[in-house]
Amino acid sequence: MSLATLTKAGRAAIALALSARPIHLAWGSGNPEWDAEEADLPSLVNATALVNELGRRTPATIGFVEPDDEGDIVIPVATGAGGEVQEARYKSVTGPSPYLYVRTNYNFEDASNAVIREIGVFMDTELKEDLPPGQRYFTPDNLKSPGLLVAAQIIVPPINRSPSVRQTIEFVLPI
Repeated sequence: MSLATLTKAGRAAIALALSARPIHLAWGSGNPEWDAEEADLPSLVNATALVNELGRRTPATIGFVEPDDEGDIVIPVATGAGGEVQEARYKSVTGPSPYLYVRTNYNFEDASNAVIREIGVFMDTELKEDLPPGQRYFTPDNLKSPGLLVAAQIIVPPINRSPSVRQTIEFVLPI
C-alpha cells in the first residue's frame, strides 16, 4: 500500500483555507542563547507558542506568491558559510498557490527597543472583548486565546528594534 500524495492543487487549497482565517504575525525576544556564534538552535516542529512573545499584529497583506527568479518579493532563507545572505524570490499571483504570503507592517512603537529573535504565524487568535475598535497590534495580555502556531522561525541575526524604524516583515509559507 502506498501513501496518498498531497497535490499542488491540494496544497493551494490548504493555503486558500488558511488565508480565510484570522491570521497574525507575532514576534518575540526568544532565547538570548541563540545569539552565540555557534548556537545550536532548537527544532520548532513541535512548537505551539513563541518562547517569549512580545506582541502580534494583523497583517497588511495576505495573498499568494510563486517562486520567480525575477520576483520583487525577496525572502532571506539562510546565511552562507561566508556570512552571505541566501534568498528566495517570489512574484505575486492572483489565484491560490501553494505559497501563502504574509506582509506585516509594525508601527514605530510596537516592541520598540526590543531584540526580536523569533517570529510566528498564528491563526484563529481570539482577542479579549474590551479592546479598542481598530486595534491591530496585540500584546499577550490582550489575548483570550493565542490560536494555533502555523509556522515559526528563529531570526539570525536578531533584529534590534528602534522606535525610529517602522519594521516590515514579509513571510512566505510554502504549503
